[in-house]
Amino acid sequence: MEQAPSSPMLKFGPYLVDQAAGEVRKNGSRIRLQEKPLRVLALLAERQGQVVTRDELKKRLWLEDTFVDFETGLNTAVSKLRDALSDSAETPRYIETIPRRGYRFLASVEVVDANGHGLAAPSATPAKVLAPPESVPPGVSTSLPGTIAPAAQKLSYSHKQIEELRSSNALWLRGTIATAVLMLAFTIWWLTPLPTPQITDFYRVTQTGRLDYQVRPATDGVRIFYVQRAGDHYDLMQSSPNGGEAQKIAGPFPNTMIWDVTPDGSKYLITSITRRGEPSPLWLWQATGGTPVKIGDIASGSATFSPDGKQIVYHIHQDLLIANTDGTGVRKLGTFKDAPDSPVWSPDGQKIRFNWNTENRVPGEIWEIGVDGSNLHAVLPNWESPPRQCCGTWTPDGRYFLFTENSRPNTRLYAIREKSSGWRRSPRGPFLLASEATGSWSPLVDRDGRHVYFYGSSMQSDLETLDLATQQFSALLHETQPVMLSVSPDGQWISYMQMSTGMLWTSRLDGSASKQIPLQGMGGAFPRLSPDNRRIAFTGLNLGGPENVYLVSADGGTPQPVLAGESNLSDPDWSPDGSRLVVDRDIQPGQQQKTSSMLAIVDLKNLKIENVAGSEDLHQPRWSPDGRYIAAVSGTQNETRVLDVAAQTWRTIAQGKSVSYPLWSKNSADVYYQDLLSPGQPLYRVRVADGARTMAASFQKILDSGISRCVFVSLTPEGSPIIAFDRSTSDIYGARLVLP
Repeated sequence: MEQAPSSPMLKFGPYLVDQAAGEVRKNGSRIRLQEKPLRVLALLAERQGQVVTRDELKKRLWLEDTFVDFETGLNTAVSKLRDALSDSAETPRYIETIPRRGYRFLASVEVVDANGHGLAAPSATPAKVLAPPESVPPGVSTSLPGTIAPAAQKLSYSHKQIEELRSSNALWLRGTIATAVLMLAFTIWWLTPLPTPQITDFYRVTQTGRLDYQVRPATDGVRIFYVQRAGDHYDLMQSSPNGGEAQKIAGPFPNTMIWDVTPDGSKYLITSITRRGEPSPLWLWQATGGTPVKIGDIASGSATFSPDGKQIVYHIHQDLLIANTDGTGVRKLGTFKDAPDSPVWSPDGQKIRFNWNTENRVPGEIWEIGVDGSNLHAVLPNWESPPRQCCGTWTPDGRYFLFTENSRPNTRLYAIREKSSGWRRSPRGPFLLASEATGSWSPLVDRDGRHVYFYGSSMQSDLETLDLATQQFSALLHETQPVMLSVSPDGQWISYMQMSTGMLWTSRLDGSASKQIPLQGMGGAFPRLSPDNRRIAFTGLNLGGPENVYLVSADGGTPQPVLAGESNLSDPDWSPDGSRLVVDRDIQPGQQQKTSSMLAIVDLKNLKIENVAGSEDLHQPRWSPDGRYIAAVSGTQNETRVLDVAAQTWRTIAQGKSVSYPLWSKNSADVYYQDLLSPGQPLYRVRVADGARTMAASFQKILDSGISRCVFVSLTPEGSPIIAFDRSTSDIYGARLVLP
């Protein structure tokens, strides 16, 4: 006698889930689960890669238990589930928490039999005995269609009636068989979806650790092109996709960068960058060398070729545009509230996808638009909240679209299936491809579609104090990894963000008496203690919302906006008496201003804000200790300007290639600043009274030792500069693509 087939089971990693038995097995060993956690696991696994909301879990699994505390029940079920799977909420391998929304199952899921073997199709089930049709009179046997029982022979049925009965039964039987075949085909289709895409065989392509991971690489199919930080400038580099020694390319301009390569590999789309993201003129450069040809008057922060190499897509400010490669035929696809970025053309040439970043240039959603400007829509609406998608790219055949997701410290690589199979169920995804600790920045698919390349980075920065008299460095706070550090006005305390956690801390300059200040789910930047050390002003970064300036007690508590109803404020600094803040203020559309930002003074007593005259497009304001001046940096970062607060007059006191934010000496007589793109990244001191400038330090020897950048951070109470040595590493990694 045949055994009934066992119920299908779910397999992921080393785990088998048997819903019928109510258990999970790991490598053959049984892990018993209660009913509710098991049902949660089954529902999440069925929706692999998708967000299952808390409301949906409640409706599906807690309907009969409405008298139970759902939130506690769900949290308990997920906690038990993670314990059973040896998973964690902080670094999930299987179950990811989507804050305030629900959960997502990360691992690939497969339907298998009791032995763990994939199910090509379910076992055939013996057909049931069919009940006789109602039209068959009593006494007519239906055990074999068309056979007449003896009782029926006594009846005077005509030959025609018998044939009609046979025909009716045959049609019914054929319909039943056809329905069964269709159901079987659907079952096979449903239970045997296309396997999920994945990447294998990771390897390292470059070895220097000094690549700029925010500048997207390009390829001609034989080489990978990228830029490498070299102190005060960028070097254009090339490497074999298989690794090996990198080679420097003599570009036609300083800081040459290749945005893209024509399909035939004959021309490069290049630019010369000073600061990432700023619009720069676009040029065509023959792969064999020679003088580049300017593409009309077009400037952009990123651009790519069309599949036939005859057009480019690019962006400038809020506009996304198309043009011919000679600069003619410029056509605007759309104007957006916030700046588009990183546009890429589909392989069929019919559509373009791009990043629609937030107003603070933080990665947002990936959107799609037709080349005729029609059908604008989000590629993954409601996939995550808030969206943090970036840097998409198609495979050459158009079957998959790869992109990164940046909501975590380690950026993760995903794929979307763009074309389905008619014979097998083809879930679209997104499918998680990589979640390496180094991140997976700026993916690039090679021209044969078999490999993907991306940046992997490791962030590390050390603080050192510089004795200006001896030019010697001393370590500072090495164990805490502080960034955005500032010293309190009295020199007794510091506030900073911690690199590894993104948390706000205060402590003494030697690291003692440290205290974490919770930000209630916000991100923070540039915290500054008030003159009485009782409050901290900082830039609050709300996911999905505009940035704003907040105040929080130095003893902890709930951060509050500096002004109710105001937003788009950033980078605060205190007046010496602590009654006011100077801030960077974004001017919103509709206020009829000719500039996008200016400085403003917030009166903390009267809760009023007033723009600073003449401060259009100035940023990073710093109030002098005596209250007489405010120093700030121009939007192009090539000037430092000073405001005489009483006279309300501005003047330029310093110029450079890329000046840092200014910091005042204790006596308010001098301003310190750094020119980050000059050789040696020098630190200068300029006298406010007459503009006399002195080089306080050059960091060329430090840069030559392998440090990628030396950044001026603050001044100690004794006037010693605090310098951040950037030891971060970034290289290109490769992996083999497996795309069913």
